[in-house]
Amino acid sequence: METNNSKEDMNSMCLISTQPSHSDKAIKNFEVENSKCLITKSVNLDQAMEIIGFGSFHYYILFICGSLFATISISVTSVSFIIPSAQCDFQMTSIHKGILNGASMIGMFFGCFISGYLADSKGRKYTLILCMMIDSIFNLISSISQIYPILIFCKLMSGFGISGVTVFYSYLGEFVSTKDREKYLCWMELFWTFGVILLPCIAWLVIPLTFRIEYGFFLFRSWNLFIIICALPSLIFSCFLAKLPESPKFLLAKGKHDETIDCLKFVYRWNNKTDDNFPVTSLTLPDYIYEQSNKSFIYGLYNSISDLFTSKFKVVAILTCVIQFCCTASFYMMVLWFPELMNRFRWYETLYSGPQNMTNMCEIVSLFKIEPEEIDLKCNDEINQSVYENILIIGIACIPTSIIVPLLVNKFGIKLFLVLSFFGSAMSSACLYFITSSFENIVLSSIFEALSSLGIGLIFCISVELFPTEFRGVAVAIGSMFGKVGAVIGNIVVGIFIDAHCMVPILVSCSLLISKYAQ
Repeated sequence: METNNSKEDMNSMCLISTQPSHSDKAIKNFEVENSKCLITKSVNLDQAMEIIGFGSFHYYILFICGSLFATISISVTSVSFIIPSAQCDFQMTSIHKGILNGASMIGMFFGCFISGYLADSKGRKYTLILCMMIDSIFNLISSISQIYPILIFCKLMSGFGISGVTVFYSYLGEFVSTKDREKYLCWMELFWTFGVILLPCIAWLVIPLTFRIEYGFFLFRSWNLFIIICALPSLIFSCFLAKLPESPKFLLAKGKHDETIDCLKFVYRWNNKTDDNFPVTSLTLPDYIYEQSNKSFIYGLYNSISDLFTSKFKVVAILTCVIQFCCTASFYMMVLWFPELMNRFRWYETLYSGPQNMTNMCEIVSLFKIEPEEIDLKCNDEINQSVYENILIIGIACIPTSIIVPLLVNKFGIKLFLVLSFFGSAMSSACLYFITSSFENIVLSSIFEALSSLGIGLIFCISVELFPTEFRGVAVAIGSMFGKVGAVIGNIVVGIFIDAHCMVPILVSCSLLISKYAQ
């Protein structure tokens, strides 16, 4: 403990003892009160980040990455509004709709391999900017697509870009110390919720517009404009991301000591308005230094995956893949179909108004089955206003969990919230079969969206903690890849069975959520 006299004699710079038995305690004592002290020994990166502290830079980078995370939320789920509004233009059956829903997931499946490898070899920031640009550009192209295969291809490539979503957790988590990481990353779920809320607001303003621009075979309607508006935020916020530094943990893992110090100075300068008294002069290099290979991209990708699954983390990686498959399949096979199901429910209540009808959801959705030869006769691309309202309510319902969990995660632990989220979403999924009114539909859908979305976010937070820097990008990306496999299969299952055997998707969703308790 420092005496008062010693503190009074301390000038703008002081030396911290290099005695090994007291170094950690000394660093911790000086991190706030003596931020102007010069540390003359090497410290590890986590200690350095504790010394630098948590400040305005961390709030800013959370805002930028969170905003991009919200745009991904919009990009992923926007197809759920495109399907009912564009179904007549592309003459889509339920199977066609399932394929369109799954196209983004297929792109994310292939993109996860590449984004994970690029994140660990080229950098977190580089990968994020590249992925966001790909997503935005192909969404813009899809807005003017005139035939179904081109729309599918564009959504597939958009999904390829969206695959970089997992890198956000690695990038953000590597700017804070271990003790603050879980709470910090949990706030990302709130931004995803903002995206879910913003999407129906945009759709409500744009899709009901009745303008129609035709020039030869070219047709431009409100849903085309809707896609353009949803694509622009990725471009805008990517420009802000480009001004931020690379992850310090990535730089140090590459052996770039001086660049890591510069990165930490950047953070310190942002938090303190100056770096004149920056306290850290030397960092301890990690045990593993990533060496850039001169081999081909394919070889580097294979080598990264091989190293992960031959390391001591292989069992954890396999379990992560299985859990991601189960939770993501269940989430997307339900959420992407909510607007379609709500639209069918609302049209049923409009057409069959009168005494209380106890018909269950599966019987209702089967009434609106459209065969290929009936598309021109029965197709209706109008979205009932209540659908926008209901999806907005679902998004708002996610706010409480998105705020409560970050505030309490350090007190109760992340695993408790993970178990509660999956158990609650499994029960709400099972109860969907028994609903008989739009009110029951919106209540259960809100519970499912809030809890299952939270569960997926918590899995990403845990994954960042489970793997070291050299494996983190690839490990989280491969886990996400298996999740997208589940999402593709789930959406195809819904598209095939929703009209005639509605009970099948509900049982599959519920079973996948329950199966995670066996892991």
